[in-house]
Amino acid sequence: MALSQPNQPIPTTPNSLGRGTAIALDVLRHALPLIPFYFWRGSIISYLLLTAFDLSLGLMLIVGTTRERSDPTTVDPRATWLVSRLTAVLVLAIFFGIVAAIISVPIGMPAFLFGLATAGELPLLLSRPSFWMTAAAMTLATGARAQHSFETVTTPGERGTSPQAAPVIGDLEGDRRRSKAANAAQVTIFGTYVALSYLLSNFGRSGFFFFPILFAALLVFYDTRPDLAQRIFPALWRDKK
Repeated sequence: MALSQPNQPIPTTPNSLGRGTAIALDVLRHALPLIPFYFWRGSIISYLLLTAFDLSLGLMLIVGTTRERSDPTTVDPRATWLVSRLTAVLVLAIFFGIVAAIISVPIGMPAFLFGLATAGELPLLLSRPSFWMTAAAMTLATGARAQHSFETVTTPGERGTSPQAAPVIGDLEGDRRRSKAANAAQVTIFGTYVALSYLLSNFGRSGFFFFPILFAALLVFYDTRPDLAQRIFPALWRDKK
């Protein structure tokens, strides 16, 4: 059963509009921790914990969107309904948020090791609506990003069609190599996050407006130009298999 219309080529790569949407969602996730920090009088520890949550969401996104050979290439046409897509985004956001919250505990430890906060401050911090609203928005942006990634590599078919009926969109092996590179980049960024925590703990208010913007710009750079990011540490991204 054909899935494409006559005289219309079957897409083999995600279009530029899809790439732009993915970048916009990534930039939104990285920018959200800055909003309470700069506009809602947020604290340094609040910013660092939200940033640790951001890094954890990024790691979950890499794992969740890495394609396997057995992944479906065809979806039921009902999956394209708006209610279905919104439900998928919500479910993905809840799942990513729960796992990322667990992962962010060890990632956020430098904020405590450098004396920026104590465990006794956490209940008050976590009870602030601005903290939870920002974290919830970040999870929704990540869920939307994962759903968008799924939609760009699948083709709507007809009801009852095999999940592998449509051709593979893009280069599956190339995507897996890029996922490995993205995972390595994320580990590198974790080390940069430790440096950020150290700088904020030592320079305090003098780095209040400077360091967070630089770190957000670094995260955006990794997402928008991964080709350039991979050249910074070529040995780290070299596929030895």
